[in-house]
Amino acid sequence: IKDIGVGKQQMVEIAKALAKRARLMILDEPTSSLNEADSKALLDLLLEFKKQGMTSIIISHKLNEVSYVADDITIIRDGHTIETLTKGKDDFSEDRIIRGMVGRAIEDRFPKRSGVKIGDVAMDVKHWNVYHPIYTEKKVVDDVSFHVRKGEVVGFSGLMGAGRTELAMSLFGRSYGTEISGTLEINGKEVKLHSPREAIDAGLAYVTEDRKGNGLILSNPISINTTLANLKGVSKNGVIDRDKELEVAEEYRVKLHTKTPSVLQNVGNLSGGNQQKVLLAKWMYSDPDVLILDEPTRGIDVGAKFEIYCIINDLVAEGKSVIMISSELPEVLGMCDRIYVLNEGRIVGEFEQKEASQEKIMASILATDSAAKEKKQ
Repeated sequence: IKDIGVGKQQMVEIAKALAKRARLMILDEPTSSLNEADSKALLDLLLEFKKQGMTSIIISHKLNEVSYVADDITIIRDGHTIETLTKGKDDFSEDRIIRGMVGRAIEDRFPKRSGVKIGDVAMDVKHWNVYHPIYTEKKVVDDVSFHVRKGEVVGFSGLMGAGRTELAMSLFGRSYGTEISGTLEINGKEVKLHSPREAIDAGLAYVTEDRKGNGLILSNPISINTTLANLKGVSKNGVIDRDKELEVAEEYRVKLHTKTPSVLQNVGNLSGGNQQKVLLAKWMYSDPDVLILDEPTRGIDVGAKFEIYCIINDLVAEGKSVIMISSELPEVLGMCDRIYVLNEGRIVGEFEQKEASQEKIMASILATDSAAKEKKQ
């Protein structure tokens, strides 16, 4: 199981739960790693089980899915029940649910970026190829070329298994894959990165989609996690200055509005949204030129999402470059200046924000799928 992606792990977890033929099933963020098609299939399955008499409780931050599948929606904030909405009687719109969740209406789910100057190319990838680490004959990234400029947010969209995470991890010091080939330039200079440490030193950072498994040490406090990627910044002659470490962690706690009694709190005790903020703080403190965000808002609530979008805007305003991988199409469309579409390891489309739409992104994926089927026949 550890050798398959987070999205596929989620599918196995759901299959395991369904195989128990339970009368009551509680699903906690079941679709957080799934793309729209797989999410819809699961929700339709729940509706089918409902007809057979099974009760389901679904906990989710994907509001469109909640309103699609639920008969009642209970909104919880700060550990208290705020209200319960009933289908057919109350307004089930996303705006109405958001108002209950954050205590006010959010006029714009994606904060506007104004006055950000897009500059020179910060990272240029040419003819990048990656093979699977176990099934070495399987190509997971196939001749991919793309670039990202300073002050730009570039999105990567695609279905589960398209190769987005594999591409990001292979660029980040060959953290994934075998027989990696192609050229990578950062700030106009070709670099050969053989380890995550070399990638960090070259100005690259990768915020993993699996924050619990690969991103954070849950049994350690926020202070230690915040400085992990840049220990040089809080040490002298190889000795860590604990006061400086606490000072840095506190600075990022304030900057990112992380909700915690203290930076000495273990990261495992925080909510998903606050864990994500600690993970972002860790990489922001390494001061990268290019920040790769892999599913940065997975499993976190609308209010925390908005704060993370604001952080992304602040980073590009400073002239940093951001690559954003997301399964949520509205998020990609709302936040990115340009969008690359990946399917089966290849780039099958590129759109400017003005011309991009959910329909165009899905059409470019489906067009390559049907072309591949015809080729096989």
